[in-house]
Amino acid sequence: MTPIPRLSGDDRRAQIIEAVTPAVLEHGLAITTRQLADAAGVAEGTLFKAFGDKESLLLALAEHHLSIDESGEVGVLGLDSLEEVVTWTLRVLVDRMGFIFRLIMVLGPIGQRAAGAARADFEASKHRLAERFVPFRDDLRVPPVVAAEVVRTLAWAAASNWGEQDAVSSVDDILQVLLHGIARTDAGPADPAGHPSAAVAASAPEAQKV
Repeated sequence: MTPIPRLSGDDRRAQIIEAVTPAVLEHGLAITTRQLADAAGVAEGTLFKAFGDKESLLLALAEHHLSIDESGEVGVLGLDSLEEVVTWTLRVLVDRMGFIFRLIMVLGPIGQRAAGAARADFEASKHRLAERFVPFRDDLRVPPVVAAEVVRTLAWAAASNWGEQDAVSSVDDILQVLLHGIARTDAGPADPAGHPSAAVAASAPEAQKV
């Protein structure tokens, strides 16, 4: 029988972090080491050996999730149009930022500490994301890095809901704005919400391109 390879220390810590993340999201800073151990399926002593104490584990958990950058996956998905790249990127970022927003909130000062330490990498991720737009620069009205910043900003706004209980805009709403602007290009009837239609000048179509 082939022996099962032993996990390295880093792999073991990553495995524990992934296992306890749902419990941390549920209980936040109030989670106990017993609850963490149960979620990870290990003894409390194993947690202490791997991380030292509860605060160190929670900080490592926040740093682990903040270090994940999914934007680079665009390049290997075979997306061949600007609309496909924007759609995929926005949906991924909204899901990821929603998770990160929730994680930082439940971890309070520990989450804020980890987010502060990751600020430089977060800034760098904007430029990695901008690389996804470079092949479509001729379809953009702004430089790729500006496109990346706008997509990220709107994704964060959608993920956080600006602190409101119910989201006002959906991902599809934001996609429409990103790809087509907010002004109507026809003189059709008012939308279901009762907003009047916008009469757009002849030069407006150029102004609507993103």
